[in-house]
Amino acid sequence: MGWKKRGAVILAGILLLGSSLPVCAEETEPAGYHVYEVQENEASDTWYGIARGDYLQSGVSKVSKKDSTHAVASGSTFAHRDCERVYVRIYLDKSSTGTGGWGNVNYWTGTTKGGSTASVSSGSYKITRGRYYRAQGAHSVTQGGKTEATNTCTDALYIN
Repeated sequence: MGWKKRGAVILAGILLLGSSLPVCAEETEPAGYHVYEVQENEASDTWYGIARGDYLQSGVSKVSKKDSTHAVASGSTFAHRDCERVYVRIYLDKSSTGTGGWGNVNYWTGTTKGGSTASVSSGSYKITRGRYYRAQGAHSVTQGGKTEATNTCTDALYIN
């Protein structure tokens, strides 16, 4: 057998070995839909799971105007029942136009072990007035080696 054939056989063996290795945790994004709400001083995005029996029930991200120099970013993740880990991370983003050029200001993380809800809030957070702000959320629930995850993102909220 020539060196090209030997190389091809070795490469095929490596590829087959790599494809048979076990994966530690399976991550999926369950079916669901978003509900966006915008009021004068608040914007939110709530994701609702529609697949019955899955672990991830819903996720919420919200940005609120506290006053002209402070905002509150908050969020929650809800599971259908107590799970090994329920996780939420909320990002506060800023833009001068509200349609692009978003930059991350800060983020906050909440985790619950053995429960069904994780929540987090920035508290009163100092911001630059005359800018647009939004909250993005990363939500996940882990149970039995399976992780279900989704993201949320509010509409832009102008704080003057």
